[in-house]
Amino acid sequence: MATASDATNTHPAPPSDYRLAVPEGWERVVLEPDRWPHRIDKLVSRSLRRTKATPQLKAALAERVKSQAEAAHANGGVEMYLVNQLIGQVPVSAGLVVTVLQPPPGTAPGDLSDIALSLGTGGTADDEVTMADLPAGPAVRHLYRRRPAPDDPDGNKLLVTHLDVYLAVPHSGQRLLLSFSTPMEPLAEALVTLFDSIARTLQWMA
Repeated sequence: MATASDATNTHPAPPSDYRLAVPEGWERVVLEPDRWPHRIDKLVSRSLRRTKATPQLKAALAERVKSQAEAAHANGGVEMYLVNQLIGQVPVSAGLVVTVLQPPPGTAPGDLSDIALSLGTGGTADDEVTMADLPAGPAVRHLYRRRPAPDDPDGNKLLVTHLDVYLAVPHSGQRLLLSFSTPMEPLAEALVTLFDSIARTLQWMA
């Protein structure tokens, strides 16, 4: 039998958080300016502890990661994950930035299909834009490859593979964006499979 509280609960609350599972070795950095400097310094020290890296190299790497954190935070990023490790004898480098996208003030959020249409018309012929059904709900999946600009601050000249996954936050106008990337072109196909697996672990928390 319906109760008075049932009748008034016509607008369910959006989730308070989300949960995401990443493989061992993926280092998490919370994108809060007062927290990331210490976390990044520890991350860099741990990743270089078995090398003969000079203090200058450690400082340069930490500064580069801090620049990435600043850029991600400025775009609405809430956390990022980095991995630089050897699997067997193969070096693997990849990253993930989680961003909360807010609709512009005074505008409706639009459907995920609108995002898919925009990405499909604004990309290149090689871009792959598809709809996907994830355990956390429907999503837009955008797979693309780009070569960094000549003035890329990381100094990277390798082709970078990106996988962006857009999800609608339930009962909200927000979107959650999972931005994966890797410069490891020979391993790109295997890493994209891993990225898709990580996206499927997303759970909304009450």
